[in-house]
Amino acid sequence: MTHRSLARSRFPYRWRIVALLFFLSAINYLDRQTLSVLAKTVREVLGFTPVEYSYIVTGFLVAYATGYLFCGRVVDRIGVRLAVIIALSAWSLAAMGHALATGWMALLAWRFALGLGESFNAPCGVKALAEWAPKRERGLSIALFSNGNMLGAVIAPPLVAALAGLYGWQWAFVITGSLGFVYLIFWSVYYEAPERQPRLPAAEREYILAERSAPEAGVGTQISFRQALRHPAMLGFFVARFLTDSISFFFSFWLPEYLQTARGFSLAMVGVFAWMPFLASDIGGPGGGALSDWLVRRGWNPSAARRRVMLVAACLMPCSVVAVQVPSAYLALALIGIVLAAQSCWMANQLTLLSETFPREHVATYLSLSSVGGAIGGILSTLAAGRIIHSVGYGPVFVALGFLHFLAYAAIVLGTRRARRDRPSNPQVSGATP
Repeated sequence: MTHRSLARSRFPYRWRIVALLFFLSAINYLDRQTLSVLAKTVREVLGFTPVEYSYIVTGFLVAYATGYLFCGRVVDRIGVRLAVIIALSAWSLAAMGHALATGWMALLAWRFALGLGESFNAPCGVKALAEWAPKRERGLSIALFSNGNMLGAVIAPPLVAALAGLYGWQWAFVITGSLGFVYLIFWSVYYEAPERQPRLPAAEREYILAERSAPEAGVGTQISFRQALRHPAMLGFFVARFLTDSISFFFSFWLPEYLQTARGFSLAMVGVFAWMPFLASDIGGPGGGALSDWLVRRGWNPSAARRRVMLVAACLMPCSVVAVQVPSAYLALALIGIVLAAQSCWMANQLTLLSETFPREHVATYLSLSSVGGAIGGILSTLAAGRIIHSVGYGPVFVALGFLHFLAYAAIVLGTRRARRDRPSNPQVSGATP
């Protein structure tokens, strides 16, 4: 079978791996989103304000950033398969532990443990796809992986609201947290690196390995953060994620609360409507990834294709400014859906660009380092949002979210151009930098 026919095969094994990673991300976000859906209920039962709630979600982000300081190198060292088994077991236990909280400090402790475990999700997924997905399919593959998050966000409001209504808020945490252990059965059976996967047809293995770039000369088997920081493109990705990851964190943590406090929704209405903007995100990510892949197949330089689609996504973000101003809650939901679709498109192409810019052998380390920037941005923006919302409402926050991507785009362009200029003389500069 030729490489062309393999690329067009209907059910190749590599796409089963993409599906497996998609559901990993879905569980990741479902566990994260359970508290967001129940925020108002838990605040009333345990007796704390939006300020304490901002401390709780910031604790998650502090742990997230802390985890990124070591999780990438752990994944590069022990491999994706074992890393997912350890991390998912840890964060599932932490998610279930939320049910034991009797005050906001206890909730903060469980949230911190959840953040440490969940920090492994993105490095594991991107590294797995750097191993499994050919470049002509990688934009869509990474988009589908990252959009598993949005499936979790879509199903969380109706599922969690229903579980809380039927069994109480504590059981909502226990049941959603336990899904990770069910998933691990499938992961243990079906995931292995393509070189060692006995279920993978020999012809497809040959195709996947032939599409990989060769190991870079001068790049060792391990890399430190100090070495990673010397890559000229690293600062651009770090700054970009510092600025833009906060949008995903904001809507994940605050959208159900916003709909209840600013738009007058009940918990039941949150269950009916709050998933809709995240469904738009599920369309934006794969759509943006498929579009940039199509441009690559049309002869575009991969980096230029990813950046062009990211620029289009950035131009849609100011819809957030309008969303907070319109009197209709349902029109606001539609505009937030456009914002989340654009954010998902941006993130999918940003992760793809990152995976193609840095050496495959160390992509989890580079990914985790850039994610530290995103987590730090999320920490600062979440603390600021809690105080701004408590004092003056949501308006200033929505306005600020509309313009961050333009600055992030400039940072990535400058960083990748510098990498292209420095590549011949720097052994750390490798991959598909434009």
